[in-house]
Amino acid sequence: MENGIFTENSIQNGDGLLTDTEIVYQNKDVASKVTGEALVGHSLAPFGLPHIRIVDALPTNLPAVESNELRLDNLFLLEDEAIAIIDYESRYSQENFVKYLNYAARVVKRYSVRNMLPQLKKLRIIVIYTADVETACTEYDLDGVLVRVEPSYLVKLDTEGIKKRLEEKIQKPEALNIEEQMQLMVLPLTVKGKEAKQKATIEAVGLAKRIRNQKQKDQILAGILTFTDKIIDEEYRNRIKEEWEMTQIGKMIFDDGFRAGERSGEARGEARGENRKLVELSCRKLRKGKAPEVIAQELEEELGLIQEICQAASGFAPDYDCDKVFGVWQQT
Repeated sequence: MENGIFTENSIQNGDGLLTDTEIVYQNKDVASKVTGEALVGHSLAPFGLPHIRIVDALPTNLPAVESNELRLDNLFLLEDEAIAIIDYESRYSQENFVKYLNYAARVVKRYSVRNMLPQLKKLRIIVIYTADVETACTEYDLDGVLVRVEPSYLVKLDTEGIKKRLEEKIQKPEALNIEEQMQLMVLPLTVKGKEAKQKATIEAVGLAKRIRNQKQKDQILAGILTFTDKIIDEEYRNRIKEEWEMTQIGKMIFDDGFRAGERSGEARGEARGENRKLVELSCRKLRKGKAPEVIAQELEEELGLIQEICQAASGFAPDYDCDKVFGVWQQT
C-alpha cells in the first residue's frame, strides 16, 4: 500500500477486488492530507507503534530512480531525526523489498543531488501490515546490501476493545482525539478476512456518522474509505459511497469524471497534488514565523520556489489559508 495510502500492487485483482483504475486521484490526495497531517506531532500508537513519534511530514517529490517508479506519499521526520518511509501492506511478499530498496534509493538521491548527505543520519522503513499478516520477514540480506524494515501487525490490536471505547466516547458525545480518529479509520484493517473487513467497514462508517463535529466526521469518513479502498467489493463500496456523497469531501472523492481520466490528466493531477502539499507545508511553517530561507532548507526545496510561495502567502497572514495561497500561487 501507498499513494494515500495503499500501494497499487499490494492487493491482487484476481480476488475480485477493485482495480487501480477505480481509485480516484482525489481519494489518494485527500487521504494523504488527512492521515499525514493527523500524524504530525503524534506517535504511531494507532498502528501499535507508540514508541515512534512523527514531528513533520516531508515533501515527496523525490527524484525517480526508474521511469516507472511508484509514487511515494508517506515520508516523515521522526523525533530521533530519522527520515521514515511508512508503507502499508495486506500481504507479505519478498518482492516488496525491491520496492523498499527503490524508495530508500530515492530518498538518498534527493539528499545527494542537494549536497546534503551529511544531514541524512538515519533512514527507517516502517511497514504496517493488515490483520491478514501475523508475521513477516524483516530483512532481505544480500551480503553486500541489507534491507531491514520495522513491522507493525494490526492483528495484535484489540479490535473489540478499541471499538467499545470509541462507541462510548461518541455516544456521550465527546470529541475524538487524533489517536482515536486514526484508530477509527484503520479499524476495519484490524480484522482478518475480506468479509469481516467489509462488515467492520460498515460498522466504522456507522460510528463516524454519529460524530457531531462535521469536519471531523468528513475527515474520518475519507480516511476509512481510503484505507479500505481495495478490500471492499463493489456492492459494499456502493453502500458506503452513499455516506460520502452528502459531504464536500465525498463529492470530491467520488467524482466519476476523474475516475475516467486519461493518464496525462492523472499525471497533471499528481503534480498538482504535490505542489499543493508543498504550499501546505510552507504555510504551516510560515505560521510559526519561519523565514523563506529556513523553510527552503527544512523542506529541501529551491529558495526561489519557496520565495514565490511566500510572496503569494504574504497577503493572507497570519492564518495563511492554504487554499487561497495555492490559488494565488498557481496564477503567478
